[in-house]
Amino acid sequence: MRTALVIMTGIGFTLGVVFGLLLQLPIDTSLPADSAHPQQLHDVTSFRSRKSLSEGGEKLQSTQLSGASLTQGTPANYFMGKNPRPQGHHTLQKLQPAREGAAPLIRENGPSTRNGENPISIARELGSSLEGRKNIHSPNETGDNSSVNKDKSVNGNARHIGSSRHRTNISSEPQQGRVLRVRKAVNSSAEDVTYLSSIVNGVLWSPRLEDSCPKSFQPTDVKEWRRRVEDLDVVKMEEGCGRMQNRLITFRDASKACARYRLNSDQIQGEIFSYYLAQLLNISNMPPTLLAQVDALSPKWNTVHLQLSLAQWADTKLVVLTQHIDGLSPAHIPGEFREDSRMLEPTLGILGGKSHEELCELLQWSDLIVFDYLTANLDRVINNMFNKQWNDQMMSNPAHNLERQRDGTLVFLDNESGLFHGYRLLDKYAGYHQTLLQALCVFRADTVAVIKRLHGSSSVGQELHELFASNEALHKQIAVIPEKNLKILQQRLGDVHQQIVNCEKHFNR
Repeated sequence: MRTALVIMTGIGFTLGVVFGLLLQLPIDTSLPADSAHPQQLHDVTSFRSRKSLSEGGEKLQSTQLSGASLTQGTPANYFMGKNPRPQGHHTLQKLQPAREGAAPLIRENGPSTRNGENPISIARELGSSLEGRKNIHSPNETGDNSSVNKDKSVNGNARHIGSSRHRTNISSEPQQGRVLRVRKAVNSSAEDVTYLSSIVNGVLWSPRLEDSCPKSFQPTDVKEWRRRVEDLDVVKMEEGCGRMQNRLITFRDASKACARYRLNSDQIQGEIFSYYLAQLLNISNMPPTLLAQVDALSPKWNTVHLQLSLAQWADTKLVVLTQHIDGLSPAHIPGEFREDSRMLEPTLGILGGKSHEELCELLQWSDLIVFDYLTANLDRVINNMFNKQWNDQMMSNPAHNLERQRDGTLVFLDNESGLFHGYRLLDKYAGYHQTLLQALCVFRADTVAVIKRLHGSSSVGQELHELFASNEALHKQIAVIPEKNLKILQQRLGDVHQQIVNCEKHFNR
């Protein structure tokens, strides 16, 4: 009995020790590292990217990406849903999805490649894979949806998709690891050729595209506005329309105009002659403009004679009246003109992924580049280019003195530096103008026709003065353009003509 008791006691003690040890063991509930949710990795990277862009410390080069920023050195494959590789780091640059709500002017299947892949679809897939990274913002974003929507286009990112052509005298190869490019050769199928011909005809925008785009200030509307402004009295003057002595004036019929008052006569000359140069070139993006003479005792100005005194406007002074446009919004520089390595070319790779709205905007930009080169305008895109040396985000900011109407038409504002002040500063800014002109290889047909005619006849100065004199009742009150300036204008017109010829040789094959 005693022996059995001892045995049972031993068994009980052993079992107690075993159970006690089991209770002390830790329970491992962790998941394997391979099963970590991708979103967790995304959040960690997002936090690091935000910190590197908003706080001090090591400076990391970054590129804006549809409202997101990717720091240089991040493996491209990571953002495509693959495991990062320790070697061969690349940076994706501005590969963005098409603008939301815009109807793409492309075929459903897009252009074909030799291996059957769709290069436009590839670019869109890359853009879609980055769509989820909108929680990262670059330092210059303000939360305005208009600036975000502006950058939701493929822009120049598909430049090397379906195009083997590159700009001359500019290296087409970026520094290693700078940009991940999709290099796919494209078969020029009959379908591709037909589609591209609906957009461009050689280096010219096609009539089909131009006819489908909204029109800006039409000749009949301009003529009617000028007629009314010449006959109507001014009933109100208030501050607005830019600089200190400019005024927003209201006529008796409640229509409004911006009145530009300048002490320097060449600023008035620059504004009015730039307007008539645009008319000569059939560029219709400048609002209706008219010269007026201040006379506080005349019926036209008598009602606001006190406001004239407060504004310190001198009698007999010439002012430039420009139609006031409501509902304007900032206009941004297209991706094709933001960097020296990009170019607007008449290729499927550049234009195939654009929406109809984007194509219509680029059509207007081709006129803007030509117009600002001829006038040597400093106060628009050149302003952004020059200030990029202090702010590397300047080319992503709205263009200076350029606005957009609700229907998508662009308005070229404040051209007073053209033909006069801009010409005096050519030694300093000529390189910027040349960079923009050399980035353009698609032109509006009407503009090209006038450029070629004026280049052949060398008559731009004579025709400009004749157009001005025949449309302005006060033309004798303002000095004509000096012969020196006209020679510069003719020379710059020759530069534009040469760029057109170069593009024709390269693409009209």
